[in-house]
Amino acid sequence: MFQSSRSRGRFGLTLAAVTALLVLSSGSVAADTGPGGDGTWTQNGKSADAYAYGGCVLNEDATASCTDIGVSVFVGKMSSSLSSVTHGNQVCVYIDRYTYDTESGDLVNETLGQGCDVDVPSGTITFAKGLSSVTLTSRTISVEQTICDAQECAPGSNRNLSVSGVWTAVGPTFVSKYRYSGDDGTCRYDESGKGSNRDATFAGTVDGLVVDAESSGTIRDGKSSFRSRCIEV
Repeated sequence: MFQSSRSRGRFGLTLAAVTALLVLSSGSVAADTGPGGDGTWTQNGKSADAYAYGGCVLNEDATASCTDIGVSVFVGKMSSSLSSVTHGNQVCVYIDRYTYDTESGDLVNETLGQGCDVDVPSGTITFAKGLSSVTLTSRTISVEQTICDAQECAPGSNRNLSVSGVWTAVGPTFVSKYRYSGDDGTCRYDESGKGSNRDATFAGTVDGLVVDAESSGTIRDGKSSFRSRCIEV
């Protein structure tokens, strides 16, 4: 069984950020411009995220092989100023398989896969009343892979994986509101959002791995926006 036990955060990306980049790349204009260009992106609807870390296995050569995963679903409307295309009802997933040296902590190798299935059929994702639960029926997603060793990373081949599961809310509904601004020297980013949220557990299967109900997640209903303004270099 796949169990939550360890978090590395090597890539420093939340699943929401990964989801946004993948969705933006699906539009023809966004694909040409890239998510680093000027633009505004909005999302309004219901979503659920799940994170499962760990599942490490000790090897005989003093290394450990681990798997981290994330799943995100959305039902609503997503739009971009870079394209007239509006998206909704999507499923996104990432899966990170890596091996590290248990003595030094150094990375030995890693394969990261991430991808989204956009505009999935109605009924694939079902939200219950009061954000009490979310059900994702089995879906096959094509993921883009990145292959890394201790020195560098390079694009790998695409492959398909299946994902399904159920989010179950725990605790009461709470309202959240946030605003964030950042500047990397080339682009300035502004992000904001508000909505209703519930903490949740997630149980399901990702690429043949069984995710137990101890995995953490969130169910939410609200609106968020992201704006990027860049200068030429």
